[in-house]
Amino acid sequence: MKNQYYLLNISVSGIKNIKEEVRLDFYKKTVDKDFNPDKYRIKAIYGENGSGKSAMITSVKIFQDLLIKNNYLNESKNQAFLDEMISKSTKSFRFSLEFLVVSGGSKTVYNYSVHIKRSDKGLYEIYSEELKVKNGGYVNNNYKTIFKSRDGELLYVLCTEKQKEFLEKKSSNLLLTHSFIYIYIVNLEKDIMELYKEAIDQELFIHVIACMTLTLLITVYLGEEDQYELYFLRKILRGNGLDTKALQEEIFEYSGIANIFFNVNDKIVEKKYFEKYKNKVNQLTQFIKIFKHDLISIDIDKKENGENYECDLNLNYGSYSINKEFESTGIKKLIRLYDCFEAASTTGIVFVDEMDSNLNDVYLCKLIEYFMYYGKGQLCFTTHNLDPMTILKENRNSIDFLSSDNHLVSWTSRGNASPENCYKNGMIKDSPFNIDATDFVGILGE
Repeated sequence: MKNQYYLLNISVSGIKNIKEEVRLDFYKKTVDKDFNPDKYRIKAIYGENGSGKSAMITSVKIFQDLLIKNNYLNESKNQAFLDEMISKSTKSFRFSLEFLVVSGGSKTVYNYSVHIKRSDKGLYEIYSEELKVKNGGYVNNNYKTIFKSRDGELLYVLCTEKQKEFLEKKSSNLLLTHSFIYIYIVNLEKDIMELYKEAIDQELFIHVIACMTLTLLITVYLGEEDQYELYFLRKILRGNGLDTKALQEEIFEYSGIANIFFNVNDKIVEKKYFEKYKNKVNQLTQFIKIFKHDLISIDIDKKENGENYECDLNLNYGSYSINKEFESTGIKKLIRLYDCFEAASTTGIVFVDEMDSNLNDVYLCKLIEYFMYYGKGQLCFTTHNLDPMTILKENRNSIDFLSSDNHLVSWTSRGNASPENCYKNGMIKDSPFNIDATDFVGILGE
C-alpha cells in the first residue's frame, strides 16, 4: 500500500484582520481505525468581503514558502509582503497544521507549528518552530516531539547526542530565518553522515521528510506565482544521493509526489521529463476542449537551455494561434488552474482563492461535482458563488462560513433548510446578510 497523506486541519492567527486563532477542520475531530476521507475531500469557505477568506489561503502559502524557499525571510520583497499581511496590532503570525500519513496500514498523525514575530530590528523572524508525532490509531495518544526551536536555538531534536551537538552548532545562526526542516534536508543531513561515518537517525529522517512531503503536496493558487525556487528544491530532493536513498525512493513512489516535478504552467522543464510534460499538455488540451470546442491543439514552443527546455504554450485554432497569456480571462484562468485540478483529482492538497472568479457558474458546479465524487486528493477554495452549496451540502464538513469577527461556522443539516437560503437571509451565526433592498434607499437614490 502506498503512503497516503491527508490534511486534518490548519490553525491561523495574526494575518491581516485575523487576530485570534481560526481553525479550519477538514475531517471530523478524531482519527480512528475506521478513517475514511472520501466524504471529507472538498471544502468551500464563504464569507463577506474582508472576512479573512483570502488570508486563510495566503497563510498556507507563507507556511509553504518558509519550508521550501531558501532565504525566504532574508529577501526584502518577502519582508515587505509579510509586513503588509501580518496583523499590524500583533506583529506576530502563528500557523499550525495536523496531517495524517497512512502507510502499510499504520496511521501516524503529525502536528507542525511555526510562530513568526517582528524583531527589534523591524524584520520578521522565526520565533519558534516545532514538529510532533503520535500514533493515529488511538484517540487519546499523546504527541512526541521530533524537534523544537525557539528564538534561534534548537531546544530539542530526536537523534543521538553526537548528532544533536552537530545540528545545534550548524543551525545556530540559521534558525531565525530558515525552517529547521529545510536546513536539515537540504544542508545538514549529508554532512552528519559524512562527518560521523554512520547512518543518520532513521526515525528523525522519516518524520522530517514526511513533513516536507506534505508541504510539497500542497498547491496554493493566489494568481500567478514564481515557481522557480520550488522547481530547484524538487531537483535537490530528487537527486541528493543519500545513503537513505531506498527509504527516500519509497516515499517518492507515492503517486502524488510524481506529479510535482513538472506542471503545465512551468516555464522550465528538465529534458528528461519533457515527454511526460508533453503528455500533461495533451491532457490539458482535452480539458480546455470541454470549454473551447474549436480548439485543435495546444502547442509547445520550446527553447534549449542546458539540461532544460524553456517552454511556452500556444493555443492552436487552425486558422490562427494565440499564446496562452493572450487568451480570454476565463480560459487563461482554467489553464492556470489545471495543475491545481489535476493535483486535487489525484492525491494533492489544493487551496484556491476565489475559484469562482471568471468561471461560468455551470462549469464551476460541474467541476466541483467531479471533485466531490471522483477526486482522490483534497480541494479547499474560497468563493462568493452560492450555486456550489446545492452540491456540497450532501457532503460532510464541506461548507464553512467565516465572519468578519473571525468566527468559523460549519454548515450542518437543518431539516429542509438549504445553506444558500440560510446564508442569504442572515440565518447563519454572525452572518451579515440580513439586509433588504430598501436599505439602499436614500444612500444610492430612490
